[in-house]
Amino acid sequence: MLFTLSKKIRSIFSLLTCLAVASACQAGDANLEMTLSANIVENTCQVSVSDGGQVHLPTVGKGWFYNPDGSSRLAPTDAAAGTAFTINVESCPEDNMTVNTLSFSFQPQSGRWPTGSKQVFINETPATESGADNVGIVIFSTARHTNVLNSDGTSNVTIDIQNNSWAAEYEFYARPQNTGPVSAGKITSNVLVSTIYN
Repeated sequence: MLFTLSKKIRSIFSLLTCLAVASACQAGDANLEMTLSANIVENTCQVSVSDGGQVHLPTVGKGWFYNPDGSSRLAPTDAAAGTAFTINVESCPEDNMTVNTLSFSFQPQSGRWPTGSKQVFINETPATESGADNVGIVIFSTARHTNVLNSDGTSNVTIDIQNNSWAAEYEFYARPQNTGPVSAGKITSNVLVSTIYN
């Protein structure tokens, strides 16, 4: 099984707008002054995913997904073991900068979800190309032991890094997840990862 993480680096910026209106305006006479100023901070860190963004999951049989009674063995929120990978934040020239939190956001590159769950990354290999049906990928934060996706598909994995070096490796893991009756085949998910520090 192949699962690809793509990185998306966001620039953080803030815009402060101050609008001042001249004091008493007479009818038909409008004076308007506007002052705009901005502070743009360039993301100077290098962000990468271990093994060039390729996370290879082990081959499992269809029975791996089920209990002996036929019920699903794992839910998308069950933090069972998986294949480890790291997101590396490095080469930050502002190492003396105070950073309190580092946030990771994960989203499917396709923008699509499997039917019935927004906590599973969809299998992008179609059945016509030997793709498995009703199987996707779930990703968990090792630090938080939670799925990186909320039930509504949003993602915000915030790690408190006070008093620690924030240019480091951050651990995650992935495993297959059934979303219905499983058929054999290949699983491929492409995931965008955004990293923001505050």
